[in-house]
Amino acid sequence: MADSPQTMFSQIDVTSVVSSPTPINEKERAEQRHSELVSLLRELNMHQKRQNEILVQLLNQQMAAQRQRTNELQAWRNAHPELAQGCRELLKKMSEMQVSYFTRMCDDSHENSEDWEYSEFMFNDFIDRFGPRLVHMNGLMQALAQLATPPEQNK
Repeated sequence: MADSPQTMFSQIDVTSVVSSPTPINEKERAEQRHSELVSLLRELNMHQKRQNEILVQLLNQQMAAQRQRTNELQAWRNAHPELAQGCRELLKKMSEMQVSYFTRMCDDSHENSEDWEYSEFMFNDFIDRFGPRLVHMNGLMQALAQLATPPEQNK
């Protein structure tokens, strides 16, 4: 990493107009265009390398945070194996409840689907009845799934 601050944004002039105070022949003009093109490509390459460095830094930060969360969760599981087992049992029960809930939701949607075509109120009523519970249930199940995984065994 460089110690000097670099800008994240740049401006590259890609116009094809070459202004020169004196008229030049075609060969010199072609050489000048070639050198400008090479210069632009080098600048683009430099910016792409910087962007890659920043992406690597971002990835490293995200991986470190994920590693820390995983270690903390694993430490919690190791410290509370009986609670993790309780979470596993509750997760099984909630999975059964979720299947029952989805069944009721599907049955209700089949019974009232024709009404939805003519009444936005009926559709909104369906969403209001099933949506919030479904969101809360999925959130709980996700938390339980993280806590319920068995602790890692020492290798």
